[in-house]
Amino acid sequence: MITTYIFDLDDTLIDTKIYAKMYPEVLKMIKHKLSLSDFELEQEAKIKGVPIESHGRYDSGDLCRELGLLGEYYEILEKHIEVIDVLHDKVFDVLQMLHGFKVGIASNSMQRTIKLYLKKYGINVNFVFSHDDAGCKKNQTVYWKKLIEKEKLNPLNCIVIGDNPIDDSVIPSKVGFKTLLIKDLCEVVSYINNKNLH
Repeated sequence: MITTYIFDLDDTLIDTKIYAKMYPEVLKMIKHKLSLSDFELEQEAKIKGVPIESHGRYDSGDLCRELGLLGEYYEILEKHIEVIDVLHDKVFDVLQMLHGFKVGIASNSMQRTIKLYLKKYGINVNFVFSHDDAGCKKNQTVYWKKLIEKEKLNPLNCIVIGDNPIDDSVIPSKVGFKTLLIKDLCEVVSYINNKNLH
């Protein structure tokens, strides 16, 4: 029986368009603060091991963390969070339907980022687990094992819900989690309705 629902954050609960919108400002800030050209920034990213992601950009948070500019990154992110609505439509409906169940977030985002979104939208969950807690990203089984240990979870009673086939399905299922790969939260509403959970 499922007792715990674990949600991915990026592109599951929130729309990551905010990162694309703030990306040019973050790069400009980095180049200005560190007096780097485009080429020098690219070289620094390679040295620090920050890859270009599938969307053709660096993860701006990871890049700033590696370059010692997290404070400046969060100034930009907080400014954008205030004016860009990024919460997906069905989040509150889904959370209301899951009232009485344990609900958590497992994300590759930093704790501080996750907490900014939760605070802005007044979302309460039972736990938040990030790559800060695991010391790695969700595409490694150790991430999920550390989540199990920290939150004292029985993976057989949990379902991981997210949009990434590897991070949110293949890897967590290797350590016993049930998974639900989705394109949008309407699929979670359908799942809940079909299971008669509310």
